Amino acid sequence: MTDTKRTILAGLLIGLLTLIIPFYLQLIGVMPDENSSVSAVSPEKSLKQNIENINTFSLQKKEKLSTSIEKGSSSNSLKNEPINFAIITDKYRALISNSSGGSFKSFILHSEEKDGYKYIGGYNSEGVYDGSVNLNLMINDEEHCSPCLEGSGGHQYKDYFQIVSGNISNNQSINLYDKDSLVVTMRLNVLGKTGGPVIEKTTTFYADKYIIKHDYAVRGDLPNALQLVSWDAGINSTEKNLYEELTYSSAYVAQSKEINTISLSPSSIEDSVSKEFYSGKTDWVAVRNKYFINSLISDSAIGGQFSARAFALNEADLIPVYSTGLKFNSNAFSVSQFFGPLDVDAIGESKTYLDRVMNFGWLPIQPFSRSVLWILKKLNLLGLNYGIILIIFAFLIRVITGPLTKKSYQSTLKMQTIQPQMKKIQEKYKNDSQRLNREMMNLYKTSGVNPLGGCLPMLIQMPLLFSLFIVFRSTIEFRGAPFFGWINNLSQPDTIFNLSFNIPIYGNQVAFLPFVLGISMFMTQRLSMATMDKSQKPMMYMMSAFFFLIFNSFPSGLNLYYTVYNFLNYFQQRSLKAK
Repeated sequence: MTDTKRTILAGLLIGLLTLIIPFYLQLIGVMPDENSSVSAVSPEKSLKQNIENINTFSLQKKEKLSTSIEKGSSSNSLKNEPINFAIITDKYRALISNSSGGSFKSFILHSEEKDGYKYIGGYNSEGVYDGSVNLNLMINDEEHCSPCLEGSGGHQYKDYFQIVSGNISNNQSINLYDKDSLVVTMRLNVLGKTGGPVIEKTTTFYADKYIIKHDYAVRGDLPNALQLVSWDAGINSTEKNLYEELTYSSAYVAQSKEINTISLSPSSIEDSVSKEFYSGKTDWVAVRNKYFINSLISDSAIGGQFSARAFALNEADLIPVYSTGLKFNSNAFSVSQFFGPLDVDAIGESKTYLDRVMNFGWLPIQPFSRSVLWILKKLNLLGLNYGIILIIFAFLIRVITGPLTKKSYQSTLKMQTIQPQMKKIQEKYKNDSQRLNREMMNLYKTSGVNPLGGCLPMLIQMPLLFSLFIVFRSTIEFRGAPFFGWINNLSQPDTIFNLSFNIPIYGNQVAFLPFVLGISMFMTQRLSMATMDKSQKPMMYMMSAFFFLIFNSFPSGLNLYYTVYNFLNYFQQRSLKAK
């Protein structure tokens, strides 16, 4: 049996052992059966918890209710009393309060569509991650302003507004379909008496968009002069790996395509980022996590601001809560809100450059990243599973980079053939650097060797490889996307079982694909190190081990791609070496 076959066999045995270990631990009682120890919260139960006592909040799309809003009619309620109602569209299910003229209490994205798996899994009302709950983008914090008007001195108009555009009753659900829209107008008599200053807010919901439009009008002189529309509710964390998600979480103020940003990774509940204000025409402000964004957009804002504070998600974890706001200098203005996924197609509804907050890498890499994402989405439209698409991508990239790899490998072989001559020249002219350089150049010329021939082809393909790494690791297309067997979420590691302790760099989980990836890297390096100086080999093996450790926490989609790519690279190098 050859060394290569022994390596492959050993890798397969290690992988098989890894798969068997959790079942063995359950058998001997060391690791409990997941079904017996964890009672999963169903989407229906989680949704009921999120909307509290609103019993009529529909889980499924039902017949259009006869109590839908009658535009222009007056409300039966003349008192400023708390009213909660639900808006159910083709995109989301939102619980709205008449506090602040329409404050969001929950915002749950639909999971009934073809790609609805992207919106399953998140933190429940206790702040515990549950892979089965419907995703709620609102933080469970009653003190937030989401959104509201803010006056001088930081005064927020959180009063209960009167609903004046229709007969909306408490605990009512309103369903919107297809191209439906719903207009809800609320009014606040600020001083509580006739003839006093009035704030009127009109909100428009659309059945087929993530855009929600807010129109404000102020009549009379407010005791606290109006300054801005603010959102201090942040956006809820959605990913199990909080450490990774916080690397993506930020707040933004955008002015003439110049984007200012802040980030906070709290280590204590007192951590915060002080309020920063930017004067001048402001296009939008936004808050994002890894896969979702909430933004306020206007073409008449004269300033923007943001800040951040720490929030206890649960007893062990702290997350940032970002506050943003748009400033106006008139008594009538409009704000559009985009609240939804960081999907290039969906975010286009905003008709802004919000896509600039998406992670496409450095400027030279962005065209590659956008092209990769475009191809991904087009292949998925053909009905292909994203796991299959990643494998196809590995073959496609090998076809593109194969000639470059071949040229690099051949150049490296030529360099190795002239190594004895190079050493003689270096020894002979070690005290004469100018003569040494001339003789080396003559050697390269006579032997037809380009000293950059080995690395230049690799440098050419680096932008493409970087873009693949960025897109496969951060795109929402892979969130919740299943492949087969235990690989049921390409955006998370393909964890076989969890350890009761944490290993530095590696983590506390054992994933399968990193083992196979590590084997492919070892085989490729072993092949390329056949003629390498023995003193350099330990360092190369250490690099393989290091990559194995860090890739253990990477998304399984990324690991799947690199595993297939590395094996294809290995077989190409072996075929070149055999010639």
